[in-house]
Amino acid sequence: MSTALSLLQPLLDLLAQTDGWTWLRVLVAAAFYASALVAVGGVCFGLVFGGNPALDQAAGLRTLVPAAAGVALALLLLQWPLQAGFLGGGTWAAAFDPGLLALVFDGAAGQRMLLAGSGLLLLFGAGIALGRGRGLGTAASLLGAALVLLSFTLVGHSTGAPRLLLASLLLLHLGALAFWVGALLPLYRISGPPGLSQPAARVLLRFGQVAGPVVAALIAAALWLAWRLLEGWEPLLHSAYGQVLLLKLAVLLLLLGLAALNRWILVPAFAAQAQRARQRLRTSIACEGFLVALILLLTAFLTTTTSPPG
Repeated sequence: MSTALSLLQPLLDLLAQTDGWTWLRVLVAAAFYASALVAVGGVCFGLVFGGNPALDQAAGLRTLVPAAAGVALALLLLQWPLQAGFLGGGTWAAAFDPGLLALVFDGAAGQRMLLAGSGLLLLFGAGIALGRGRGLGTAASLLGAALVLLSFTLVGHSTGAPRLLLASLLLLHLGALAFWVGALLPLYRISGPPGLSQPAARVLLRFGQVAGPVVAALIAAALWLAWRLLEGWEPLLHSAYGQVLLLKLAVLLLLLGLAALNRWILVPAFAAQAQRARQRLRTSIACEGFLVALILLLTAFLTTTTSPPG
């Protein structure tokens, strides 16, 4: 017991040092990640799996994408005074201090706000065009999604050297994660109505096939980024950053296990209309959503409170 506590001491010290203002920043960042990825992933889901009017209506992407983009935009703007308040000692007076707000906006965080904000505005305005497959709305949605993902490379631990390689790997990682995150709610929705069982089963089976390479890209990018940022595997056990990252990877493994269960057991049972298959599949998808939320919370904590050792 004492050995385990000693091993976890860096993480315990970090938790003890994290104040209420920092926790607020963590929660807002996690909610921003979630809503932005849902908006971006919803665009991807609509382009890859859209086309059936009944399924498109059940998935509700034309309301989900702009709603998620609107929430993400509000949370992005909220991060501005929260960061200013952090620089000023964690007070609301500092959060709205013009000098500190200008300081935040003039830095990398301001560039990120402009890039992500532009992308989210495009997603908000073009979301109604999803499912039509062509036109200016689709192009605007794709551009908006690209801008949002690109904005994540402007701040955080991917800004180190080699910058281009780290940014490219992060984009690959985020693109794969957005595809997965954005699919969960639409898949949950279309698997509900009994009258859509057959077309929904085809989408679910196809998603399982497409998700294979996406998952491979997600894992490969995550492992390489972890190794590169930590400069080896030893810091996983001996630094607060590494221990939070290790916990995040453990949750990711649980998520991959659920995804495998869905693909090989629950979705085929759903397609065969086995007894209680619908309920079990929807429960599994909901559990995936919970694990994704936990991963994003850990990511926000990781990027807000600590940095790679060395």
